[in-house]
Amino acid sequence: MDVLVTGAAGGIGGGVARSLAAAGHDVLGVDRDADGLADLPEAVETAVVDLRDEAAVRDLLADRPLDTVVSCVGGYEIAAVEDASAEAFRRQLETNLTAVHVTVSAALPTLRERGGRVVVVGSMVGSVALPYHGAYSAAKAGLDGYVDALRREVAPRGVDVALVEPGPVRTGFNERAAAAVEAADGNGPYAAAYRAFEGYSPAATDVETVVERVVTATTADRPRTRYRVSRRARWLPRLGRVLPDRLYDRLVRAGLPGGLLWRLLHR
Repeated sequence: MDVLVTGAAGGIGGGVARSLAAAGHDVLGVDRDADGLADLPEAVETAVVDLRDEAAVRDLLADRPLDTVVSCVGGYEIAAVEDASAEAFRRQLETNLTAVHVTVSAALPTLRERGGRVVVVGSMVGSVALPYHGAYSAAKAGLDGYVDALRREVAPRGVDVALVEPGPVRTGFNERAAAAVEAADGNGPYAAAYRAFEGYSPAATDVETVVERVVTATTADRPRTRYRVSRRARWLPRLGRVLPDRLYDRLVRAGLPGGLLWRLLHR
């Protein structure tokens, strides 16, 4: 199987690329992080590309046989919606949503010819919007809608589509975002909330667990349309469908740094 893995320099993408290559698949790992790609084994072919650059992506994939695209690209920054600049908001939309579309749209003609597959790694926040993750939540919610629309369009044309939605994962993702907040000055209305993110490292799922689920979605004869990884990723969206909005809001806030549930879980 010929597989393209995007975000291959990251924890999940790198793990997926390694696992698929070890199983004998031909893997092309793509990322803009050249150093991260250099850590992949020789069995993984790599290419340094900014996935937001449509021309570069189409040039890379031109005439290339592909059976599957696995999108693991992503990144986020912590900020209240009010404090998120237009540039920061646009950056997160482009990284988490536009970069996925650029790759998928370029690969679809080949995938359709070969009866291929698209596997996208999203996030629980696509279903559960978190305070101070507004731009990221918006991007991942958009990704959720994008994948649903894509599946309904291409499944009748022989292309499977699966979405993997983990909760927090131990990749250093959350810690890097928190460090950026800690380094920023601020005395505005959200300053105390930002300070609560000091040392932010939520209880998280092992990278290996998420990688295993992504590999399953990639290689199963008939993949599920959605894989929610971790108990939080499964039960929080369900609670959101049955609880009144204001009660659900309090529950979500309680799980963030400084909230009651956070303090109880991190004593």
